[in-house]
Amino acid sequence: MSTQTDKKVPESFGKRQLKRAIQQLKIIDKPVLIITIILLIVGLMMVYTASSYLAISQDLPANSYLIRQFIFVLIGFLPFFGFYFMNIDKLQKRKTINIMVSIMLILLLIVLFIGEARNGARGWLSLGPVSLQPIELAKPLVVIVLATLIAQHQREITANGYKALIKKERFLVFSLLGILIITFLFPDFGGMTLVASIMLLMILGSGISSKWFKRFLLIAVIGYIVMLVTLNLIDLSHIDNYQIRRFVSFANPFAYAQSDGLQLVNSYYALAVGGFFGQGPGNSIQKTGYLPEAHNDFIMAIIGEEFGFIVVLLILMLYFALIVYLYLKAAKTRSIYHQMILIGVASYFFMQLFINLGGITGLIPITGVTLPFLSYGGSSLLATSMMLGLALSALRRDFQMKHKRPVMTAYNPTLNPNK
Repeated sequence: MSTQTDKKVPESFGKRQLKRAIQQLKIIDKPVLIITIILLIVGLMMVYTASSYLAISQDLPANSYLIRQFIFVLIGFLPFFGFYFMNIDKLQKRKTINIMVSIMLILLLIVLFIGEARNGARGWLSLGPVSLQPIELAKPLVVIVLATLIAQHQREITANGYKALIKKERFLVFSLLGILIITFLFPDFGGMTLVASIMLLMILGSGISSKWFKRFLLIAVIGYIVMLVTLNLIDLSHIDNYQIRRFVSFANPFAYAQSDGLQLVNSYYALAVGGFFGQGPGNSIQKTGYLPEAHNDFIMAIIGEEFGFIVVLLILMLYFALIVYLYLKAAKTRSIYHQMILIGVASYFFMQLFINLGGITGLIPITGVTLPFLSYGGSSLLATSMMLGLALSALRRDFQMKHKRPVMTAYNPTLNPNK
């Protein structure tokens, strides 16, 4: 009697990829994922309540902005999981970086000359029914580029500072400066400040001497004091410039409560009326035409008015938990490249939160910076999704390294910087 040996049928490529994806999903960083989901749900709820009156006034269904934001969330999952499953170490390849940077500079230049102007800044690129802010996509690119430069030249940076980096990497260094200059020319002071702050915090976290941190902090404090003194001693209200008027109204918003100070004054009213426990869901007065951009830049003011200081505090605790968690994870990460990615992403959330809240509370001039997860808008949500995907991918790669799973590639020379 003959026996027939069963031959094992090889798995198809699709099945292998599916199994690999499932294995990678099992090790996704749970705290980051949970905080992200909670903030996204809160954001959808608040976009609905903050935009319902605006939608009705435009003869649209009350939930029209909610539906759009939900579509943005679904689209955002594409770059989110795309970056998570990607081997982000390959993004360090010089050819890849040069192509990405060149495309970004071209996009920004196109926007500078033919872009759509909104709120005094030419930062929008209209693609049919869809509008895109290229500066939002520049933020994750800046994190990738700077993380690569620091990882590949850390010894020279530690020994000789950033002068050596400027000599060796002129194209990328001047490209980063070019992004800042073009953003300034829009003019988009909020976007420029945010990108510059991310770069600064990544540089400070790269191992340079603490004296540089003290110098930067001193310059920032002196600059803030000089700005306040100048705005209070010199009358600039006669200058017909949108950005200058923002600074003037910041210094004395109630003097311009019917014009440039309208947003800040009504933001104060919203937060004051909300008190500790709020006026109740849907009961905001400021969103009924008094506070422009209620569903966008000033959505936290509406949250404060409807749900009170307690809920605002809980949301801020979620943000800070995410930021601190990413910074702590960065401190324990073995790869310099992954470490700088995490520092860059955490700095993005920190500065975005600081600039937005500083604007709605009058601590700094209003700059049009949105609140991650909560504010309405596709470009901002797309950038946030990309940032989270980068962070989760870096955490996954670090987990694999610590559990002796091979992850070193030709594009990741930083696993052992002493060699």
